[in-house]
Amino acid sequence: MILLKDILIDQQVSICKTASLEVAIDVMYNNHQGVVVVIDDNFPIGIITQKDILDIVNSSQNLTAIVTDVFKFNSIISVNSRRSIEYSINLLIDNNIKRLVVVDDSGHFLGVVTQDKLIKSLEEDSFRTNLLISGFIQNSHEIITLNQDDSIDKAFKIMQYKNIGSIIAIDENLKPIGILTQKDAVYIANSKIDKTLPIKEAMSSPIICVKSNEVVKDVINLMSAERINQILVLDDKTDEPISTLSIRDITHNLKGSYGHILENKLKNIKQTLNYIGESILEIYEDNNEQIIQWMNDKAIENFGKCLDKSIFTIFDAKSWFKIYKQIKDYENCERFKIESNGMYFEVICSYHLVNDKETILLILKDISEFEYAVIDANKKSIELEKELNILQGVIDQQNNIVMVTNGRTIVSTNKSFFNFFNVVDVQQFTNKYGCLSDTFITHDDFYSLADGINWIEDILERNEKDRVVSIIESKTIEPKVFTIQLNKLSSDNENYVVTFTDITEIKLQSQKYYFNATHDALTQIYNRAYYLDAIKIALDKVKRYQSTFSVILLDIDHFKKFNDNYGHIKGDEILVSISSNINKNVRISDVFARWGGEEFIVLLPETALEKAELLAQNLRKIISNIDIEGVDKITASFGVTQFHEYDNENTITQRADEAMYEAKESGRNKVISK
Repeated sequence: MILLKDILIDQQVSICKTASLEVAIDVMYNNHQGVVVVIDDNFPIGIITQKDILDIVNSSQNLTAIVTDVFKFNSIISVNSRRSIEYSINLLIDNNIKRLVVVDDSGHFLGVVTQDKLIKSLEEDSFRTNLLISGFIQNSHEIITLNQDDSIDKAFKIMQYKNIGSIIAIDENLKPIGILTQKDAVYIANSKIDKTLPIKEAMSSPIICVKSNEVVKDVINLMSAERINQILVLDDKTDEPISTLSIRDITHNLKGSYGHILENKLKNIKQTLNYIGESILEIYEDNNEQIIQWMNDKAIENFGKCLDKSIFTIFDAKSWFKIYKQIKDYENCERFKIESNGMYFEVICSYHLVNDKETILLILKDISEFEYAVIDANKKSIELEKELNILQGVIDQQNNIVMVTNGRTIVSTNKSFFNFFNVVDVQQFTNKYGCLSDTFITHDDFYSLADGINWIEDILERNEKDRVVSIIESKTIEPKVFTIQLNKLSSDNENYVVTFTDITEIKLQSQKYYFNATHDALTQIYNRAYYLDAIKIALDKVKRYQSTFSVILLDIDHFKKFNDNYGHIKGDEILVSISSNINKNVRISDVFARWGGEEFIVLLPETALEKAELLAQNLRKIISNIDIEGVDKITASFGVTQFHEYDNENTITQRADEAMYEAKESGRNKVISK
């Protein structure tokens, strides 16, 4: 059996955490692996890839900067050198990574293993000699081309924006003649090549092509010999380019469409992701050791990253052996309760054999809240029994509303309850209101429920932050806001002690703080800070969904004259009037904000330039028709622009600003678009 330690690369693949970007680029350029591992005291703390170097090149970062000052490394996935090739490919694919960081039993860094090394190390029959490249291009990348005379800088920016690994260079006859990849970004950064040069000065040429009817194994060997990660695939009949293909595409397809490597392995694992909020673990047998091969996000949140660790990292030996015995006896395990990491879980398992090796899928449902409630109730059961006779006297002393109920009927309650609802006893309350949950105001911000549902049972299923209700006080006819706390009265009783704590003032203060933080104090419209947050969201949306938006920037003409001639109080009145009139004539989805002084800005989601121009012209007329006693005619100049492909929040605002100043310089009271 081939192990990771037999194929790892350990020369020139790591740098210390105090190394500079320049050193990182030089090491990556010389190791030809497309990756550098950053270590601290011989422990791996992060990785730098060709894509990271491409981002550095595009950002013109100072190469003398220390790598840990530039990159904020997340925890990395490392794997023990004793793991098998088959296990390692599963780990790599399931966690969507391109290479494995290999460590020893103490977690010390040993080297890296890349996808092509793993694939080449598989047994020959894993490839089935009839596997052709044509079967692998369905999930490969579209061909993005640029003219050979276009600049390197343009190519890199497109690669970064479209998140692709290569650009194909074409000649004047539109024929592919070369390729520029993320790997070339490392070469260009290391050699300090001018990015304004044409692509033809840095591309790999001639481009290495394969035909769609070639054998996968032969193509992998070719890519390894040429030290490349991307090839151009040609139609075997027409020789026309049809796709680019990477080692990563081949790796994923070997597990997916060509699942001969693990054809029986957990075919329903994706369906388990539908268990939203539950922890999911995949346990794999490797060298007679049961190790954690895959975890979902909830499992990582509850237990930390335990990939490539023993199952005993999460389970104590006694609990695991009980579960494992059930799995071996029945090939599954349902509703087994365990404690781990200070939490309680209900365990559901499924068991599979893959190539005579065990694979176990665990679903852990968090029942901690219920278990702690039971434990707490058991501990207090004796005391509660003794105190039951004096409970009424205790709750009557509480200012909060306190009651004992099962969600359907009220067993007892305190004076605060009677005062709030203006009733003399529980019977009068029931006759007047019915069930307590019927008094809950239906609103998106507060808890309420449909008829026929036991509100106690329903609210117990919700997080504490969602246990907030609003109820109208009978005497004042004012809505009040309460948090709800529930405690089981006793372990053998269906009733709960329920406390309603009045947080009305806190809620109002929170809403007030939020309004003040996001609105302009004078005009009561959104402020600049809110607009900047909104445009970042708009930029993310258009890039994700290929939509668009427009921006209108306007400035009141000769506003200083109004302040000088009529005083600042009159100037403020003008600002408030303009804000009010514009606010009435924009959509709810639009973001209208005070940009500063006498400048205002409007963000128009899903709006093209032509419609934005029409709105700007309408707003211009509305402003010019505003009549304020004792004040000359008010006008404003407008700059309008639409989102461009490479825009950020600064470039699009700058373009609107330039258009607005052009409107001012050409006579004011105008709309100019750019």
